[in-house]
Amino acid sequence: MPLVSAYDSLERLWSAPMPFLFQRRCGPEDRAIPRNYIYTCLNDALAASGLTGPGNEQLRYTPHDFRRIFVTDALRSGLPPHIAARICGHRKVDTTLGYAAIYPEDVINHHRSFIARRRALRPGEEYREPTAQEWQDFLAHFELRKVALGVCARDFGTPCVHEHACIRCPVLRPDPEQMPRLEEIHANLLDRLREAKEQGWLGEVAAIEASLAAAEQKLAAMRDIVVRHNTVHLGMPDFRTSAGRFTASPGSD
Repeated sequence: MPLVSAYDSLERLWSAPMPFLFQRRCGPEDRAIPRNYIYTCLNDALAASGLTGPGNEQLRYTPHDFRRIFVTDALRSGLPPHIAARICGHRKVDTTLGYAAIYPEDVINHHRSFIARRRALRPGEEYREPTAQEWQDFLAHFELRKVALGVCARDFGTPCVHEHACIRCPVLRPDPEQMPRLEEIHANLLDRLREAKEQGWLGEVAAIEASLAAAEQKLAAMRDIVVRHNTVHLGMPDFRTSAGRFTASPGSD
């Protein structure tokens, strides 16, 4: 590749001799092709192709768009991101990943390939179909997790380690609708604590204080859930519930 100088119209400076990719022969010397001429050639080619954008407008490309297309195609073809970063001259891999367009089908296909590779390394009996009894036991486990103050989040096949003292259990997911019930239990614990101190039941005092601390923690969690679920919506556009699920019929507004 011949070494040529190019004039930067933005900086208004001539560059040092470099192996520019876009150059042509002008008489006895080689010259770099100006960026404006490259833009003109791209737009002329797009106009001749008849390709249009989503709004039926003429497509516009810049030379940098082809750099993004190259990175996207390279990564989809299996080129490791750190190698693509080295080719592009990026100091950080995050910059290279920002160039790549990630399509929904790519996410699904790569995730399925990842699961298939993981399963190939594991014993086959781990992925057998469950029996009817095992499936019923699995469903029954979730029914048994429903308690008065919310839902028990213990793992499947594990027993209750707190002897059903749900107030003290850290895996209890409190239900905000049961806040009046928990407030009543909290008030009852205060009465029991007062009585235990009056009677000198020191062992009972320690147990009740532990239950009180846990009840107050669960009440705080319930109030936090209520606040988070009652956040005022300020009217900002939100398309998460409909984006990609509905397609406007031709001719509709």
